Amino acid sequence: MRSNLSTQLAKLMKEHKVSQNALSRATGVSQPTINRILCNVTLHPRRDSLVRIANFFGVTPDSMYEPPLKKTDNNAATSLNELYEKISSLSDADRSALFSKVSKRFKEVRPDNHRRRD
Repeated sequence: MRSNLSTQLAKLMKEHKVSQNALSRATGVSQPTINRILCNVTLHPRRDSLVRIANFFGVTPDSMYEPPLKKTDNNAATSLNELYEKISSLSDADRSALFSKVSKRFKEVRPDNHRRRD
């Protein structure tokens, strides 16, 4: 049985159409290490290796250990609930910083005809 890490890595590599060699070159994590993760030989790689792989795919290192979401019609609702729970668990300062960053980002991409009138 595959570990969540192995499953997540295989899924991300398939989605991004990245080979073990290409991932190795892009992250600086050796190809044998990537292979050992995929084959469940290495279940807990060094933190710096996991961070580099996660950063390449634009995910958090912790999410690499989570089971992949099952394909259902409820995925959007489940994802939103999970996001809400994660945001709720942040400290007030971190939540405020997150909301400020999101607000700033959406102001940058909002077309002129959709800007709020304050």
